[in-house]
Amino acid sequence: MSKIYTRRRAAFENAIGLPLEEVENYKEMLNIGFVPVGSIDIEFLEPTTSEGLNADFLKDNGEGVHHIAFEVEDLDAAVANAVRNGVQVLLGPTEGARGKRIVFLDGISLGGTIVELLESPQPTDQQ
Repeated sequence: MSKIYTRRRAAFENAIGLPLEEVENYKEMLNIGFVPVGSIDIEFLEPTTSEGLNADFLKDNGEGVHHIAFEVEDLDAAVANAVRNGVQVLLGPTEGARGKRIVFLDGISLGGTIVELLESPQPTDQQ
């Protein structure tokens, strides 16, 4: 892990008492650390390559909040609604961390913040 990632992890674990519980390497492009806070997960993203959405964000903006994510029951319907209302899709649908289907929406039409929509896991029928 990089110095940036290690510093952020230490700040959340030591200063706030929120431990990093899981780290996933996503497609050899990104390390993703999860800090659960109640029913919400805070993700720490660390690009492992110099290309891609997250690496570009760091180059352009430095460290900080990249996006916020919302879980939706029907990803396709949520994306269709966003597009109907003038929001552009930046990426997806694709498989994201933890195997969930995700889409990133352009922040320009959403007040400057990139939004990730991720599909809730569908309950399996139990017999």
